[in-house]
Order: sequence, then C-alpha cells, then structure tokens
Amino acid sequence: MRTLRPAAGRLALAIACCATLLTAFAASAEAARPMKTGVSYVYENDPAAFEHVRMTGSTVALTPLRWGRIAPKNEPGAWDPTNPAESHYDWEEFDTWAVNAVNAGLTPVFQVRGAPLWAQRCSGASETDQPCNLDPGKLQAFATAAARRYSGQFGGLPRVRYWQGLNEPNLSLYFMPQYEGDRAVSPHLYRDLINAFYAGIKSVDPSNLVIAGGLGPIAVPKFTIGPMRFTRDLLCMHGHKRPKPKPGDCGGGVNFDIYDIHPYTTGSPAHEGGINDVQLGDLHKLKTLLRAADRAGRINSSFEQTPLWISELSWDSNPPDPGGLAMPILQRWAAEALFVAWRNGIDTFMWYSLRDGPDFPDTPSYLEPESGLFFRGATVAEDQPKPVMYSYRFPFVAYPREKGLRFWGLTPNGKGGKVTIQALRKGGWRSVGRVRADKFGIFHGLLRGVRYGRGKRGSVRAHYFKESSVPFSMRPMPDFRQPPFGAENAAG
Repeated sequence: MRTLRPAAGRLALAIACCATLLTAFAASAEAARPMKTGVSYVYENDPAAFEHVRMTGSTVALTPLRWGRIAPKNEPGAWDPTNPAESHYDWEEFDTWAVNAVNAGLTPVFQVRGAPLWAQRCSGASETDQPCNLDPGKLQAFATAAARRYSGQFGGLPRVRYWQGLNEPNLSLYFMPQYEGDRAVSPHLYRDLINAFYAGIKSVDPSNLVIAGGLGPIAVPKFTIGPMRFTRDLLCMHGHKRPKPKPGDCGGGVNFDIYDIHPYTTGSPAHEGGINDVQLGDLHKLKTLLRAADRAGRINSSFEQTPLWISELSWDSNPPDPGGLAMPILQRWAAEALFVAWRNGIDTFMWYSLRDGPDFPDTPSYLEPESGLFFRGATVAEDQPKPVMYSYRFPFVAYPREKGLRFWGLTPNGKGGKVTIQALRKGGWRSVGRVRADKFGIFHGLLRGVRYGRGKRGSVRAHYFKESSVPFSMRPMPDFRQPPFGAENAAG
C-alpha cells in the first residue's frame, strides 16, 4: 500500500499543498484483490438492456438458459441430444442474447435452469422451473450440446465460458425433492447432477468454468435446506466452526470450479442469519467451509482455492415498492454490500436485477421483483436509472476511526488511477486525501489524522476523473429488520 506524506496545518491548506498519510486498514491479504460486478437475470434481448448493464459499471451479465424451453416437449424416439444443430432444439432466443451481450463488451454467463418433463423422474413432475429428480445423463447431454453451440466455433456464435448448473438447488421452489421423510436428499442428488453437468461442459473445452450452488440464504424446515448444511452434505464435510471431512473420499469429490451463494439479507449488510443460513453477515462461515473442503480435496476445481461468487443480491426500493427500502438507505446498503463482499474475498458480485418487474395490480408488492437498478419504463430504452444505480456503479464507503478515516471503493470502470477523497465542509467538497486505485479499480486504506466525521455529521465521497461517488454519510446506520423483497404489511 502506498504511503503519502502527512497533511499539516488547516484542512484547506492541506487540500492545496499536500496529501494525507495513507495506510492499509486491513490485512495484507486484502491487497490487489479484484472483484468484478455484474447484473443477473438480464432477460431482455433489446440492445438497450445491455447498454444499461454497462452503464452500471458491470462487466458480467447472467441469464437463465431454459432447458425446458429449448428442448422438445416430448423426447424424440431417435435424436442426438448432444448435437447443438439437432433440429428438435430451439436456441434462437438465447443465440440473440449471447450475441448482444458479447457485442456490448460483457462476459456472458448461462445458468442452465429447469428441465423438460421427460428429463425428470418424479411421477408428479409438472413445473419446468422446479425439476424433480433430474436424470444426470440427460442433463449431461444437454450441457454438452449447449457448450458446443456456444464454444465460439459454431455458426458464428460467440463463446460462453461460464456455465452454472441449475438454480438454488437447496430451495424446494427450484429443486425437488429436498427431503425424503426427515432425510435431506437434495445435496446428494445435486452432487450427481453437478458432476454430470461438469463432464458435459468440460468435454467441449476444459477451460470452460462450471459454477455450482447459487444457494438460497435461509433454512425453512421441511422445505429449504440451509446453505451451510447443504454445502457440508454436498462436500461430505461436518462441523461448524472448524469443518472437517467425513470419512471416505466423497465418491472422488465434487466437480466444479466456482461456488455461488445468494445471501439475501433480512436487514443491513451486517445482518447475520441462523447457524445454517448465509446472509451477508455470514459469508465468512461459507468461506471457512470452502477452504476446509479445498484442503481436504473434496472439490475438483481449476483453482487451488475455489472462488466464491454472489450472483444474486438486492433489496426492493421504495419507490416503487411501498415496503421496500427508502432510496438513501438503499444507496448506502448497496455500497456497503459490495464492501462486505470484497472484504470476504468474493470474486464476482451481481445485482438482481436490471429493471423492475411489470406491475400486476392484484399482486402484492412484496411478491413482485422491484429491486432493479432501473425504474421500469414503457420500453427498455425508456427505463430510468434509480439513484441506487450510481452507488452500484461507483461504490464507496468511509467510516471514522480513532486513528483516522477508513475507506474503500471501486472505480466505475474497474481500472486504476488517481482517486481523491473529499469531505463536505462549509457547503463545498474539500479534499482530505488522495490515493491510487489498483489495476482492478480497488482503493482502500486509512487516512491518518483525519478527524472528519467523529461528530457523526457530514458526508464523504470519492472523485475519479470526472465522476464522483454518491456521498457516504458519517451518521452510522444501525441494522434493522428489512425483508429483501419488501415488507408484507406495507401500505399500497
């Protein structure tokens, strides 16, 4: 971390003549660690949608690759399901999406979601988004076809390198069965599925990367298995504070490159859940478990340490959701969420989602997705950015400490350069220090000797080239209960 000479004399003089001493505020392991940002569930194929993703500062976009929509309704008697040119498949919608994403300079991520009924082995299966006892071999065949189609060597289509195997397999809403009687079975079923998915994706190109998990955050007895328990069972581990491998080799281990969590938080970014939950305040628990599994050889990954992603996180905003977060609080929490994620070593962070969902008059607000970074317009091109979009684009936090002002931020373009830390004084913004963002756009440290904010008044912001971050208030914001999709008892 770079050291700057101490400021002397009045603050105004310091602005003009010298900068403040900068020291690291965290362990050296935090140095030069990148974090990419993205937007998940970009459904629209309108090029304006991808322009809006870029406006958020994101470089990654995720959409579900719906197996049940691509595949035929009834399985043909004679066909090759591994062939991307198979006439029974209909890829057109997703071809367009991949082309638009890559043309916009984004890294595309396909999440294979759902399944046709003929790939499910439950007699009562009916929901293509809620697969029941999937056939691993059929999933592997489809994964092979998809990876071949988006290999960069088929029909002029772009390459997709990142592939996620199913959505929230610990939630009964998206994966069945979760239990057989009192016995949790979904982690064991998912282990076979993700291994088969991995085999299909990697058979096309070993440098493709497979994402496992995408787990929901909170245990619901008899319906949803908490992500900590699910992960322990998936990886054949046991123990909470000091996870250890169970006897045996876990069938040779579990095959994936990246693990994913959806740590929706019923409160602020500091909020913690139960022992088997993973809300934002619990990320360290999951990191500890993954590291122990890495050491035990339970994960067969392309990486020595398995990266952890967040591909979904958000809070509904008010407006439009009357039970959502007021915009000033949401702006603060969005920036703090990114900081908490980076501090816990998150590799990639995606906001859910780009735009608010359509309004259905007979549907309560808490059941409608209103956590977009854009207010929904009549068309995608008419969508307007919410104030929180600017916090996501250029996140910045600052906290007064005994020795100075602790700060963290990420530049809007994810690149290095000079950043000025400014404080609001006497109606104007005055520099209290300068720092250089690293090559990943991350800047963090402690401005020693800066007493600004000790009285819990004022605001601090970061300035990078011609853009300033959303001001970050020096008044602390205590944690309080806030359902991520809005309060049910709100008026409206």
